[in-house]
Amino acid sequence: MFCRCGRVNGYITTQNSYLLCMEISTNIFSMHHKMKGEGTLAEKIRRPRYAGHPYDSTLKLLMEDRENEVIPQLLPEAQYIETLNVEVLRDPLRVDRVYRVWYRRSMHILHLEFETDADGEMATRLLEYHTCFLRKYQLPVLSLIVYPFSTTVVESPLEEKSGRETILTFHFRTLCLWKLSAERYVRERIFCMYSLLPTMRGAGARLLINALDEMAEYYKGNDLRLSGELFRFGLLLRRAERILPDEKRQVEERLSMWDNLIEQDPKVRQMRAESELIGEARGVAQGIAAMQSTVLDTLEERFPQLATAARADVERITSLESLRHLIMEIVVARDEAAARRAIDAHLPA
Repeated sequence: MFCRCGRVNGYITTQNSYLLCMEISTNIFSMHHKMKGEGTLAEKIRRPRYAGHPYDSTLKLLMEDRENEVIPQLLPEAQYIETLNVEVLRDPLRVDRVYRVWYRRSMHILHLEFETDADGEMATRLLEYHTCFLRKYQLPVLSLIVYPFSTTVVESPLEEKSGRETILTFHFRTLCLWKLSAERYVRERIFCMYSLLPTMRGAGARLLINALDEMAEYYKGNDLRLSGELFRFGLLLRRAERILPDEKRQVEERLSMWDNLIEQDPKVRQMRAESELIGEARGVAQGIAAMQSTVLDTLEERFPQLATAARADVERITSLESLRHLIMEIVVARDEAAARRAIDAHLPA
């Protein structure tokens, strides 16, 4: 892909591109927060982060190009048929993923939502979309909420009552990843779920480090897929509260091994030095513009038509954190529709 972050130009690999863009925005962002007395970006990352948006977006990426593998893990007996491109973007909820699936000897619509925090209105929103999909596709709709982290879980069914009369009963499904056994997925070598292991029960240092080694071997020769898996794994690891601090540190050290390998590349070192100069010379506004430019360059390289159509939307995204995540999501997007969904997920409400 091509990158126009400041003075950094030219074709670079997807992993190095992503890491370099992180460096540039980190330098700018760190200067900004130092001036405000908020600490560096690295210090902010070490603090608990409970904003659900980056995690929701990352979890959506789990499905891309692996629906055949992941859907049966989330909904046993379901067989993936196709991904439906629906435009249901009414604030404040955006639909995560909708699929046509074969389930219990008939065709169904599967509506999948990832929720990282409690939402008291989730059930009524599910009902709204359930009705929309039922009317649109004329097929039974299965609504499933996936919770990666321990939180208050909305209970099924949702009932609407008038006195003693029940007007409506709406059943939906929930899946709490923190109740699943990490050991089972490693034992059965279900690699499509490995990036979710830090959220699961029994995810200790030994198991997670072994899983990282197995991932590296399994995806050997496919750097694009491996970088995406490690990215999701690390993001969820930082949020995971059930892993003891010392064990989490051990796993993070193994993850950092990949960064250290990249650091040894002379070209990356030179680019990093240039990015530090850029960060010192430019303010936050310029940093945002540089990151937006990188997003558009990445789109131009992978999905040229979308780059033109989505330019205005990309320019609306002014969060450095959202732009950093968006770069990686576009890099690993399976097709233009997936990239479009990634952009939509980061648009300000």
